[in-house]
Amino acid sequence: MHSIGRQASDVMHELAHLILDHKPATVIISYDGSLVMRSYDQKQEEEASWLAWCLLLPRDALIQCSRRELDVGAIAEQYGVSKALVSFRLDVTGVRAQMRASARFRR
Repeated sequence: MHSIGRQASDVMHELAHLILDHKPATVIISYDGSLVMRSYDQKQEEEASWLAWCLLLPRDALIQCSRRELDVGAIAEQYGVSKALVSFRLDVTGVRAQMRASARFRR
């Protein structure tokens, strides 16, 4: 079983597919049920992940958490996500770099 943070990401990922009105994947099951194959659109998977992560950890929320000097673990706990997702979002949104630059400017 996946962690609570991973489960939240997985659920939001599936909801993102609905929000984005993506075409469902095709599932092919052999006659005897012993073999299952699934087709999926890589672009749709990436879009769903990106939207899910944006909804779980909006940039504005990350800025507020950073201003409150919360560390990655505290942010992950507050938002019910993984530390890996927090670190990824801090980097990809530029919030981590923005806060470092802001700290240097205040000195």
